[in-house]
Amino acid sequence: MSKLPSDVVPGSSLISRSERACTLLIEERWRRAPGISVKLTSAAAGVVERPGRTRFDLQWQPEARQFTGPLRCGWPDIPMAAGSLQLLIVERLGIADEQLLEELLTEALRVLADDGRVLLVDTNPWSWLGLRARWQGAPPMPAAAMVARLMRRMGLDDVESEHVLRLPPLPRAILERYGDPINAWCTRVLAVPGCIYAVSGRKRSSNVIAIPIRRDQRPALIAAPEGMRRAG
Repeated sequence: MSKLPSDVVPGSSLISRSERACTLLIEERWRRAPGISVKLTSAAAGVVERPGRTRFDLQWQPEARQFTGPLRCGWPDIPMAAGSLQLLIVERLGIADEQLLEELLTEALRVLADDGRVLLVDTNPWSWLGLRARWQGAPPMPAAAMVARLMRRMGLDDVESEHVLRLPPLPRAILERYGDPINAWCTRVLAVPGCIYAVSGRKRSSNVIAIPIRRDQRPALIAAPEGMRRAG
């Protein structure tokens, strides 16, 4: 499981920026997902409600290999009916093992409704914060390219990637004091890897839409709905 560098203590501006970046990435997509969603996270569990939306946040317990909170389940089972979720969020679990990630995505495909989305948010291992964590002995982190490739291989559509919080290799004190203007400047000018990424994919719809057609009075012509080209 991933973790931040040891010199970034809870409550510091760097970890606060990272948490804020994750929250913004998740909130942006959750606003577009009415109905029931589930978030798998290493943070606190709970239930979050918005008008027309309910999200169950389940906390990962790596020692017991289970998620706890308002719903309890073991890896990788999610106690939801098939096709019941509009959005499944995986927030910074640090699943670098491709086989384990495939197991979780397989379960995501089961519980997602048609056109529902899975969203994975994590630390970019090639960013400055990710590299520092790896140099200090942190476990491997999943790369966004690997996650996107696996989603496509499993049949997810509209796979999208986004990177935020672009911080260059500068001392921690400078990043904590001037992190916001540095991030804004690097986002506009420099191609600095984002410290936090989000990869999402859509479950394909299985709906079959029948288009009613009828034959025109003239032979060999078909009258189609408005906006569709006639076929001979």
